Amino acid sequence: LFRQPESSHLGECPICLLPLSLDTKHAMMQSCCSKLICIGCCCASIRYEVVKAKMIKNRSCPFCRQPEPETAAEIEHYKMKRRKANDPVAIQEAGKRCYHDGDYERAFEYFSKAIDIEAGDADAEAEAHYCLSFMYRDGKGIGRDAQKRVYHLEEAAIGGHPKARHDLGVHEVYQGRIERAARLSSYPPT
Repeated sequence: LFRQPESSHLGECPICLLPLSLDTKHAMMQSCCSKLICIGCCCASIRYEVVKAKMIKNRSCPFCRQPEPETAAEIEHYKMKRRKANDPVAIQEAGKRCYHDGDYERAFEYFSKAIDIEAGDADAEAEAHYCLSFMYRDGKGIGRDAQKRVYHLEEAAIGGHPKARHDLGVHEVYQGRIERAARLSSYPPT
């Protein structure tokens, strides 16, 4: 919990292998393979396909080379296919969508499933733990439970989620454990 993770909970771009920015505006989630790809690789792929290959239509995913979906129905089909394949990223993203749509029970199910998948993606698991901590904090769809909230914050922080580390540090300050809060926020850890 007090060690600094090797990378963020978002991991690295699967194409260029550079760490992904914590600002999610600098990456794109691909609906076909559920990979988060940096904007640079997405732009390079588009440039190659448009300029070099003279293909304005029929672009493909920079990672898996699946044809880019053209309609919302195709995008939803790809996402459903990834969820059926037990892709933890796709499941966690479906949970976020349900949460924002107000379907808290299904969001809880998706987040829990993303955590429980054995061969899961550690990055998706950290994000799912962080989302569950919100649900336990607000009591949406499930009852408020401070103990479970802290548990999920700790799991997300161990997984490298920076916002979870921050929220856990704030919680420790409110509990009067200033030294523990300082250790959570120190770079490098003391």
